[in-house]
This record gives sequence, C-alpha cells and structure tokens, in this order.
Amino acid sequence: MLACLINEQGHAEITDVPVPRLRPGEVLIKLAAAGICGTDIEKIHGAYGPGGILGHEVSGTIASIGDQVTDLRESERVIAHHHVPCYTCHYCQQGDHTMCDLFRKTNFDPCGLAEYFRVPETNVTRGGVVRLPSDVSFEEGSMVEPTACCVRALSKAEVKPGDKVLVVGLGPTGLTQIQLLRKMGASTVIGVDILPHRLEMARKLGAGETIDSSSSDIPEHVAKLTRVGVDLAIVSTGNPKAIRPALASVRKGGKVLLFGAPAQGSTIDLDVSALLSRQVSLVTSYSCVESDIHSALGFLTRGDIDLRSMITHRFVLPDAPKALEHARTSRTTVKTIIVPKS
Repeated sequence: MLACLINEQGHAEITDVPVPRLRPGEVLIKLAAAGICGTDIEKIHGAYGPGGILGHEVSGTIASIGDQVTDLRESERVIAHHHVPCYTCHYCQQGDHTMCDLFRKTNFDPCGLAEYFRVPETNVTRGGVVRLPSDVSFEEGSMVEPTACCVRALSKAEVKPGDKVLVVGLGPTGLTQIQLLRKMGASTVIGVDILPHRLEMARKLGAGETIDSSSSDIPEHVAKLTRVGVDLAIVSTGNPKAIRPALASVRKGGKVLLFGAPAQGSTIDLDVSALLSRQVSLVTSYSCVESDIHSALGFLTRGDIDLRSMITHRFVLPDAPKALEHARTSRTTVKTIIVPKS
C-alpha cells in the first residue's frame, strides 16, 4: 500500500509499505479523507524536532478488526484519534488529559496519510475510534479532530455569553473558533489575518469585524471597536509575533489564549510588569480527547458550524507531498484535504 512518510528533514515522500498486521484489540482503517494540519508541515521541516508521524485528521471505514474487539464492526464509517490519555494518572485526574505521559506515545501505524492505518489497542479501548453519523461526510469527519481541539481550547478559556473576542490567524482553526464563539454567545467576534480571502471567509462565517494586519494596527483598531479592549484574544497561529498585539488588545483583567503551536524554542519579549498590573491571564491549550470529539460532532450534526466551506483544495494520496507543499506555500488555500483517489 501507499503511505506518505518523512524520510529526511524537509522531505516527505510516497512509499510502498506493507499493510499493517493487526494484533488483538486493534483496528485497521481504510482511509477516506485526511486533512493537512500545520503540525504536519512543521514535522516535515523540523520545527518540532526530527521526524514524526504524518496525518491525524482522518476518517475512513473499518477494514478489519483484531481479536477481542467487540464494539466495532467491519465497514463502519469512523473517525480515529491518534492520541489518547490513560485517564488514571495525576494529570488525567486533574483534567489535564493531554499532559498525560501516555498521550503522545500513542499513534497510528504507519501514519494517517496511508491507504490503510492501524489503530493501536490503547486507542481502541479508550474510545479513540468514533462512529461517524450517516449525515456527516468523510471530508467533514476528517475536520472533526481540529474542531475538537478548538472546543477544548474555548472551554479552557471559559468563554461567556456577551464576551468580546479577537481571533488572530484565520486558518481552518481560527475560522472554526469564530463559528463556535458565535454559538457560545460571544457578542463581538473580530478576525485578524493578512490574506483577503481568509478575511472574507471569516465575515461569511460569523466575524462581525475583520482586520487586515498588514495595513492596520491591531490594538488601535480593537480599541476603536471596543473602547476598553476585548475580553479574550485567541492566538490561532503558530507565529509568536502574533502574541504581542493579542496581549495589547485585551482589556484589563482579560485573557489571552495561546492555541497555535509555535516552533520549538520560540520566544518573545514580554513586559511582565504590564502583564501583572493589567492582570491579564495567559491560557494555553493543546490537542483534544474523546469527549471533545463527541462535542465537536454535536456542533456539526446540529448544523451549528460549517466545515465543508473551508475545504478549498483536494489532492489524491499519491500526490500527498505536493499537497503538503501546497498547504505550506499557497496564499489561496484554507483547508487542504487528501483523499485516496480521484
């Protein structure tokens, strides 16, 4: 079968590999759709360290099940989560499931960008394979995992009805957060980006105002719109340069949610005195767990969010390296999807 693997830093290629063999408790999934995440691109180019497993925004059908799997059936339409926590350690008991030592040790074999991938028993037994409702397409299903990450992040930020919120970075997750914020009752949602088509899409999906950061001063513009600043600023990009304007746009006593994953070793200069005197809180969020996936599916099946309209480009699996490079360099793409064949 075909799989897209990182063979050296800066280079991913399609490789012919054996179809994974199942052990007891495991599931083999035939890929139907896979979304490209910014972290996939960063893995290829070494921003998260050498190597890595590509593809975690996936949907498909169950091709086969291992012995001892009793609650899943062949041919069922599913989405799968690549990481699961143990649910028993100190971190899990505190609700910090994505900090669990087990969490990052679980993953697909050989990767999510493959014709077939094996879901380990650890993931299967902890609910990491979730049935896809019949009215949800495979492509929408592939976007449930990043949506779940947004759900978890906004829950950690404790969004309240009436909040004024700034979203810096209008990639797929920023656009998803805009939609979720509206459903959570935010009174004002402001989107920030430098690309015109993303600003336009943000307005269509619920942003009341947008700011082109290439030509406008973000804090100054926010001050004109809100007088005192926003209650919450979300940094939905991995570019650390976005943190400073987000901090400067928050009201006294407000919050900044760091959501986009920066490269390893990223730093910023921070006026700690101003942070303290203005009593601004920094909140961070990483990944999601199974309960967040079910919550995201709820938003989707109720029609509260539109994921389909964010898909701008599709590539077949043999062209996965081209798709990854397109997602990295294109100024017109929003969400790039990989499907097995045309």
